[in-house]
Amino acid sequence: MIKSKIKLLCKLLVVILSIYNIFSLYIFNKNYTFNSLNNINQGTIYKINKYNNYEILYIKGNENIKGYIYVKSNLNMGDIISFKYTLKDINIPKMFNTFNYNIYLKGLNIRKNVKINNYKKIGFNKKYFFNKLIEKKIVNKKSKGYIYNFLFADKSYLDYDIKNSYINNGISHLFAVSGFHIILLLNFLKNILYRIFKRSNFVSMLLMLFSIIYLFMTNFSLPLYRAILLYFFGYYNKKYQLNINKYIYFLLITNICLFGNTNYVYLSSFWYVFIIYLFLINIFNSDAKKNTFKVSIYIFVITAPLSLYFNYHINLLSIILNILFSSLVGYIFYPLSFLSVIFNFFDGLYSSILKIFEFINLKFLYVKILNFYIPKFSLLSLILIYVFIFLYIKYKKKILIIILIIFLLFIKNKYRFDNSLYIYFVDVGQGDMTLIKNSKHNILIDTGGLENNNYLSSQITSFLYSINTFKIDTLILSHGDFDHMGEAINLVNNFNVEKVIFNCGPYNDLEKELIKVLNKKKIKYYSCVKELNVDNNKIYFLQTKEYDNENDNSNVIYTKLNSYKFMFMGDAGVEKEKDILKKHNISDIDVLKVGHHGSKTSSGKNFINEINPKYSIISVGKNNRYGHPNKDVLNNLENSKIYRTDQDGSIMFKITNNKLKIETCSP
Repeated sequence: MIKSKIKLLCKLLVVILSIYNIFSLYIFNKNYTFNSLNNINQGTIYKINKYNNYEILYIKGNENIKGYIYVKSNLNMGDIISFKYTLKDINIPKMFNTFNYNIYLKGLNIRKNVKINNYKKIGFNKKYFFNKLIEKKIVNKKSKGYIYNFLFADKSYLDYDIKNSYINNGISHLFAVSGFHIILLLNFLKNILYRIFKRSNFVSMLLMLFSIIYLFMTNFSLPLYRAILLYFFGYYNKKYQLNINKYIYFLLITNICLFGNTNYVYLSSFWYVFIIYLFLINIFNSDAKKNTFKVSIYIFVITAPLSLYFNYHINLLSIILNILFSSLVGYIFYPLSFLSVIFNFFDGLYSSILKIFEFINLKFLYVKILNFYIPKFSLLSLILIYVFIFLYIKYKKKILIIILIIFLLFIKNKYRFDNSLYIYFVDVGQGDMTLIKNSKHNILIDTGGLENNNYLSSQITSFLYSINTFKIDTLILSHGDFDHMGEAINLVNNFNVEKVIFNCGPYNDLEKELIKVLNKKKIKYYSCVKELNVDNNKIYFLQTKEYDNENDNSNVIYTKLNSYKFMFMGDAGVEKEKDILKKHNISDIDVLKVGHHGSKTSSGKNFINEINPKYSIISVGKNNRYGHPNKDVLNNLENSKIYRTDQDGSIMFKITNNKLKIETCSP
């Protein structure tokens, strides 16, 4: 009788929590607006990242705030501060089909991204006592990044390239504090506590208390939260033989996790955590859990569609890597993270093991032969893929796998049937990058480049993958400035590049570095080219003479694509514009890629009047220190429709049957 009431209560809770979470997500989830630029607020620091030139504070008050502070502070996790701030622009390049930082902040329930102008420490939140105690022990540890990851579920201290390598190799889930780690930890504590107290109920209460404290320490990390709920629900379900239906179980745990923050649904990590859980409860039995190979195969199959949906590629090697590294991470890295906090000897050992592991992992990263790529596909397609997988698991019909493979091949090859021409003006911040693409050819003009910005590299790669661009037939570099070719070496290393075209004039140091890579990879390169044939189209390089500066030596490109005239100016200045008008008969341009990011040194009035552009594209960084684009240049372009990457994000021109369609990717 009691069991049936508990079952009924679980079902009612699922219904009530589901209704609440849906309303919370779609109705009560209001967008906050900023009524003024200067505000005063206070709250508790629940996470802090310290870098060389700045610190990032995650502050919980009336609303969650991410604050940047550009001075060295003595602040720590748990400190309560009063602070004055100004709204900070999210100055991140925006490309089609790539990571959306605004959505990411929303998923973390962070309502404001701000610059903290001044602050005052006014107290300490006792809930973070253990964090502060442990954090003091971690600060000078060599293995700091991994200790933070495994103890606090905080990956921000891990090296960016290392984190990306784990993602690309398909083993990033091994470093998420989840069910495997929690079961390992709680069972270890359970055995120790039971030997001391000899009472299982009392031990269970102590473990529950420890779990609650641990959740506060990790700010209720989603994988950890789900794992702890699953552990205790499973414990009491088994102890009292409640036999609660596994789907009710799943829905109850999912809704409890969403109860605190329904915006979790905007995070890819949410879908990984709960899709894996949903499928594993349909697959695993006690025997399957003991078979490491089966577990790796299952996890690969379950996570592969999500990886394709979010990252557009999977590494088939990840099956082997999961088998090789899962025990190492679970049984060595995880325990050593705890031991290193207590004993310095273990930190040295841990750090040495990690260096060897990272070296091996990076070596696997360059084995690209088993990478499977797929362009962007719809959410409906993702659901269909999982339906096929679920039906196969349930009915074991091979025809379902054949249908799934055909469906994936159709998605992979859908661009081959697209006769449209695409011209993407890619938002790379303060820099230039343009892609001309059809079903047969990919021509890239410039690559962009931001100093010390690994994020840009991953965004560019993700964007190109998403639109089925895995090969670059011709890479044209307008000139050798970093903001135009800074990403060239990364692209050459990660994509199949057939040939590279440089501008006229001597090679600078950056171009020489690229040439070393081209020679090593036996990629052809040319300079001072006059024209290029692409199908039935010609690309003309409007050379005039050799100048004494890199900007005026820029490759200026003119082409007619499907009856539309395009002109790409690089960083060419007014002097070269005058020479072009003298030497070439250019007029009535449909699309002008404006020179030098809208600088006053380019886009002279006479030149603009002569070429008379219908659309003008200015590639420029948001709030850049140069003041681009210049007001006079904007006035010169007033008769054309202006698009700016700082305001519109990336811009796509699509030409189908001589009809032009324009889309933007607004930040």
